[in-house]
Amino acid sequence: MLLLSILAIIPFIVLLLQLKFKKIKILKYIEFLFFCIFLVIDLYVNYFEFGNFSQLVLNNFSNSKIVSVTLIKRTGDSNIIKKSSNNSKIINDLLTYLKQFKLLQYNGKLAKTKNYSYDIYLQTNNSDEIMAITITNENYINVFLVTTKTYHLYLFNLYDNINKDKNYKIINGKINYNFLNALLETI
Repeated sequence: MLLLSILAIIPFIVLLLQLKFKKIKILKYIEFLFFCIFLVIDLYVNYFEFGNFSQLVLNNFSNSKIVSVTLIKRTGDSNIIKKSSNNSKIINDLLTYLKQFKLLQYNGKLAKTKNYSYDIYLQTNNSDEIMAITITNENYINVFLVTTKTYHLYLFNLYDNINKDKNYKIINGKINYNFLNALLETI
């Protein structure tokens, strides 16, 4: 995507050089303006996703119900605590907590700030759908989604496989590790 952005700037440079050496008609200005507007919209739509947890993550599972949660706590000394639950109250508490966050797609490298991390796996009632959330930093999360959307078109079914692996920065707070520890203890 960055390469496309760089390639899109080349006509701008050529246009500036043309401005310097000869007159350009108003049509070229309009063409260039529309090109720049298209480039900005394309970069905004495809490069940065912004929204809350429900919009960016849970909307991919609109026809499914989350039926189980698995929490894994990894500590720096290779200890792993893994617990699973089918309890709807625990699932709702976790989803309510995650829905409060507003997220901005982050395309940089995530740094681990604590000596432990959390992996949260949410399984739906469809066997081919899963959501994995990795928390290694209190300000950032990684979300990995696997799902299939089906579109019915007359006598045909069209399938769209969605595999999403994105990092998000939390812009309205931080992950509360005490909440995750308490949730892990109640499972």
